[in-house]
Amino acid sequence: MNIKHIRKRSAGRVMMAWLFLSLANSSSLHAADMAGRYLISGAGKDSCRSFVDADAVGKSYYRAWLSGYITAHNYYSEGTYSIVNNTTVEELETWLRGYCFSNMTHTYEQAAKGLMRKLEYFKKKNFFDK
Repeated sequence: MNIKHIRKRSAGRVMMAWLFLSLANSSSLHAADMAGRYLISGAGKDSCRSFVDADAVGKSYYRAWLSGYITAHNYYSEGTYSIVNNTTVEELETWLRGYCFSNMTHTYEQAAKGLMRKLEYFKKKNFFDK
């Protein structure tokens, strides 16, 4: 092993240790500023009206954003393997469409957050749950 290889391995270990300690020391994994605000990007900042009025290309844009939102929710929510469990994409979109029809001025992120609260009762807690 040469010295460059040893330095690379050491730097990687230091970074992993720093990441572990950062996560272990955080009291909450919710990222927000001191006032509880956070930046919403992509489709999440669009209005529910935009979601309801979307064409086929727009629907795929919202579906992709929701997929990432669900993945992040699964990762950051303690005791959650899958928030959607056996719920189909069509069922998710039907619920979101209903929410958005009733709340046209809300953002798509607000609708997704509401959906996560509803799905919490049906989530799969670990890989081995049915």
